[in-house]
Amino acid sequence: MRGEYKIRVKNSRNSYSFSLKRNLTVLRGESGRGKTTLFDMIREYNRYGKESGVSISCDRELLAIEGDRWEENIQSNPGKNIVIDEDSRFIRSKDFADTVKGSDNYYLLITRNYLEQLPISVDEIYEVAGAKNKSLKKIYTEIDRMYVDPAKEY
Repeated sequence: MRGEYKIRVKNSRNSYSFSLKRNLTVLRGESGRGKTTLFDMIREYNRYGKESGVSISCDRELLAIEGDRWEENIQSNPGKNIVIDEDSRFIRSKDFADTVKGSDNYYLLITRNYLEQLPISVDEIYEVAGAKNKSLKKIYTEIDRMYVDPAKEY
């Protein structure tokens, strides 16, 4: 997979700007930083479009996926950017790992937990930065990377 997708998600109270550069990106961080707010905004846009009060700018469709039909939703939406919140327990399953590995989608996984079953690069682990105008900031610096076990990159 090649490519970078610049994404902007915005409503009257919050604005997020970030890029997805690999098929697996993780958004981590403390409670109250805006991770789930981002997911909720995307989900509302998917349900109600412009009437949600949310605007999304991206060259590739952005979908929030949750619930029991996650596998069907992923397989019926190839070539998309998909966001999944940590409340969706399936992201920790082997079935999800197998589905993601065979997919041409890009994924933003919002979680506080380690996802050992997925080959996630430390270069694609972020946290929310900013107040109203938010961006995603890399968690690991070049110095931090020296101390990461390469066999267990995340």
